[in-house]
Amino acid sequence: MASDGQDPQSSRAFVVSATAGDIARPRLLARLTAAMDEPWTLPVLSAPAGSGKTRLLVHWAHALDAHGDTAVVWWALQRGDMDLEPLRSALADVDDERLRESLARVAGSWSVETARALARSLRGAGRRIVVIIDDVHLVEDDRLAEMLTSFVNAVPGNGHVVLSGRGTRRVPLARRRIAGIALELDAKDLAFTPAEVRLFFRARDVSLSQGEITSVLRRTEGWATGLRLLELAALHDSFATVLPLRGDSPTVTDYFAEEVFADLDHELSDFLVLTSVPDSFTPRLASRLIGGAPAAGLIEQLIRLNVLISRNRDEPGWYHYHPLLREFLYARLKERGDAAVESLEKVTAEWFAAEQEHRLALTHATRSHDAQSMSLILRQCGMQLVLMGHACEVISATAGLPHSVLAEPSVQLLIASARLARGDASTAAALLDSSPPWPGDEGSAAVRQWRKGLELHIAVRRGGLTETLDRLELALDEVTGESQLDTYVFVQAAMAELYVGDLDRAGRFARLACDRAIASGAAAAELQAAAILNTAEFFRGRMGEVLRSGARLDQRWAELGTPDDSFYEVTRVWRYWVPFERMLVGDVDETLKVAAGIIESGAEPSIARGLRGMITLLGVDSAIDAHAAATALLDNLAPRADMPLPVHWYAMMSAFAVRAFDRLGERSLRDRFIVEIERAIGSTGDVFLLRAIAALHDQDFARARQALAPVLEGSSQCLLPASMVDAWLVAACLDVQSGHPDQAQVSLAFALALAEPEELVRRFADAGPVVARLLAARATPGSRGRFADCVRERLAAAGMLIDEELTRRERIVLSALSRNATLREIAQQEFISPNTVKTHVRNIYRKLGVSDREGVTAAALALGID
Repeated sequence: MASDGQDPQSSRAFVVSATAGDIARPRLLARLTAAMDEPWTLPVLSAPAGSGKTRLLVHWAHALDAHGDTAVVWWALQRGDMDLEPLRSALADVDDERLRESLARVAGSWSVETARALARSLRGAGRRIVVIIDDVHLVEDDRLAEMLTSFVNAVPGNGHVVLSGRGTRRVPLARRRIAGIALELDAKDLAFTPAEVRLFFRARDVSLSQGEITSVLRRTEGWATGLRLLELAALHDSFATVLPLRGDSPTVTDYFAEEVFADLDHELSDFLVLTSVPDSFTPRLASRLIGGAPAAGLIEQLIRLNVLISRNRDEPGWYHYHPLLREFLYARLKERGDAAVESLEKVTAEWFAAEQEHRLALTHATRSHDAQSMSLILRQCGMQLVLMGHACEVISATAGLPHSVLAEPSVQLLIASARLARGDASTAAALLDSSPPWPGDEGSAAVRQWRKGLELHIAVRRGGLTETLDRLELALDEVTGESQLDTYVFVQAAMAELYVGDLDRAGRFARLACDRAIASGAAAAELQAAAILNTAEFFRGRMGEVLRSGARLDQRWAELGTPDDSFYEVTRVWRYWVPFERMLVGDVDETLKVAAGIIESGAEPSIARGLRGMITLLGVDSAIDAHAAATALLDNLAPRADMPLPVHWYAMMSAFAVRAFDRLGERSLRDRFIVEIERAIGSTGDVFLLRAIAALHDQDFARARQALAPVLEGSSQCLLPASMVDAWLVAACLDVQSGHPDQAQVSLAFALALAEPEELVRRFADAGPVVARLLAARATPGSRGRFADCVRERLAAAGMLIDEELTRRERIVLSALSRNATLREIAQQEFISPNTVKTHVRNIYRKLGVSDREGVTAAALALGID
């Protein structure tokens, strides 16, 4: 290899020395080395300025030079070069006498034939010759391009050529590409990987976290010079301060001015500046930005010149500039004055609005500072963004609006909708109150529709649903033809009806909302409508359908790009609650995990409160402080007028909660809870059931029967089908207490029959030891059947039931014990020893889970043993 110290201005045939801080890139070096052993393979490094081409080749050249059988010749082209004389001089400097003799026979005047002769002269070398030709984009003369192409094509087998530059537009490579004998490394190949970024900064004594590496790659896209510019900026400030390096910083500005703009004519430079407004653009948008002239040719020209412009990988037909270059260009645009910037922002906003790119339209409309444009875009895109789940962006975009735009009723209503979507009902209500209710302009029908949706939405958040629905009932079916507003109203109507307990009307409005949301591409509204339908099925007790429709909802959520939506997350809670009700192993933790995520989001305070109560309920048996756990249950599960939840939710949680209060020994809090539930959902069968459960626990059997009677008779309807399962289980316990074991088995049979279709096993587990004993009697009529066996198995797996039958002799001993016979009397009666009787008694206690004579008597009654 030629000496590193050789004068670059003489032959320019030298290899640049590696510098401190350079890192080896084995994945790329291996590809270059492998190409040497592939016949006729021409490596081409074609990438924008600063991509690390030269540094990579420096490392490779030094690695090759370390092996004595290869000589590396480096030719750095310069503007104005007319022939291959610098290359011949570089070859002559190689320490190889045979090569020098071959070179001496090459004619002095340069032509295409001379170039071929120069290539053929490499055959005389005593070792392999690697020729690196750098900056080939500087070839400007057609004659030089022909000679260079002829040289490359004529290089013999012991020679290897590498071309590097910002493009090879004058060196034709199409045939090699078609034949697959060109190894091309472009900007994407040369981009630094996360591991290489870590090594790059570690070599500079800077340790980066994974988050900082992600930030670096987001800003630089792995561009080598971007990393070095960041390093330079860090010399003047702390690394944490300069991490989000901007393209309009002095260091970056100087680089782009010298390395990018210096090589471009006025037309391309102007194109770059004018098209820097959007993050990405199509040729059609670019044409609008430059005044209507064709843009496709200019874009292709920039790509050929490797000016840090790339095609978007996931969006065919879209292009974007490197983030730092775009910021540099946008700063150049600002130098032309605010009017120029705002005009282009307005053009961009209107184009995106026409393309249904609502988020981008709103972003650029806000930047335009044009009141008319902002008002227009907000009317076109604002509500759509709320329905798509981007309420935060609407709130952010409207924060800096001029007063003239903020004063418009439609803008006020939009802000209220966005605030409500993020859980801020107070601000939304204030905005609604301050907005004129029925403006007499042409948009009054739309405004009235919007106000309906807002009133319902506020009521869902703050209460007063029944009154709001009564007032708006006749107007809820009206449509304006504006799909976004109609979707919004139908979604809120569906939510309101769900909350007050009319599941049929909730389903009808949800289907109307879903159809319109799909048609208009409102992802969040579609998910919310589907979540309402899923929840309605849950409240109807159709657990299997909840799982099936939930799976479909998951698939649709993924198709929509996994938007953040709290109502969708709630349906995931249902899907984990279903296995919890069925007592399938390993589901409680998942329920808690999903519920915690909704709570932490802060978007749904009422739902979050209910979920906190559910979490407390699931963990009540492991609570250290019983009173604190009971207080938490009351605080989070008791209804609050200002934080409403669906009445079916209260009905679903209340039976579990009442039994939890009893296990915690908090009778007064339990009774207070029942009063609050009745105030919220009315005197339904579910409330009578709660009273019966409480009275049974207090051993006030007469009051328990009195409370339960209207439920079993059907005069008081239950909201939840599962409540009837609980009712018959309470009835079975009362039957045992009154000494009617046969009737207890009948009641148990009713409960099993109602629970079987949806496998509501946990109801049996929560019902207490009497039901467990009834289930233990598999030989009795009420507990025969497949589902009874399923319940027994799951209770036994949970440690709530000893899965063993009493033997014939044990049943005889149990009968005697229930009549208060002594052990000696039993031994004499059965002609067995007292020790054998003791063994039978121990087995009976173990199998029935009892510990005293009182428990034995109750068990005998439950099993129908006289």
